[in-house]
Amino acid sequence: MPIPYLPVQPMPDWLVQMTPERMVQGPVSLHDLLSGSLYYPSSGFDGDPVAYLGGNHHSFVYVDYGEERSGLLAALEEPGFLGYRVLCHRPVLETELTPNGWSPVIPTGRLRRPPLGWVRPPFCEWIVLERDAELSEDHGPERFSLLFLCADGVATFRTLYVGNGAVPGTVAIIQPGTGFGGNWTDFADPEEPFAEAVLGNPAGRPDCLLYGGAGGAHWYTRPCWPQYADRLGILGNTSIGVWRRTE
Repeated sequence: MPIPYLPVQPMPDWLVQMTPERMVQGPVSLHDLLSGSLYYPSSGFDGDPVAYLGGNHHSFVYVDYGEERSGLLAALEEPGFLGYRVLCHRPVLETELTPNGWSPVIPTGRLRRPPLGWVRPPFCEWIVLERDAELSEDHGPERFSLLFLCADGVATFRTLYVGNGAVPGTVAIIQPGTGFGGNWTDFADPEEPFAEAVLGNPAGRPDCLLYGGAGGAHWYTRPCWPQYADRLGILGNTSIGVWRRTE
């Protein structure tokens, strides 16, 4: 259910009107899926942002190059999202995600090589989930959208958001896999490529930042990016801080 100190958004018309037939037959509206979304690189199958920010956001974009489509579909079945069922889903083609073409940018900063075999074959799946009929809005929004990509978090942000002039409402940096976790860069470092892409997006900066994970109080007692210095609180009962943009 939504966090009370962040704006609660009404469910958008495109999501209200979504049916399996519409999803299969209609084009992917990147503006609908991206603008005001929650962007979560190195996400794995972590459901916390959806559980605690459903209603503050209705569209979630998860990215992780260490996951496979079979694993995603299995996770949607078990354990799934508590109180939700899959209404519809379909694969999304690369051409649907890059209507303006692919314009890679050579990143700067300290680069690391992910462990051999860590990166899985790329894919993208679009899923809309619907709340179980016996549950009320106290449990969470009636529906939400999840766009899941097996891809690199920096390149995906540049291609989807910068390339399409879109801005997410929130960016999540949660246990991002630096070091032994297989990430080639440090998402939390304000001097490395991910911060460069997000903070330098010509369309604007996200309103909020989630930062945290296991391993010590420092995860949520200070922000990783100095542009997000207003601490709003903790994400539910997790060790993830919620920070609002101050610059």
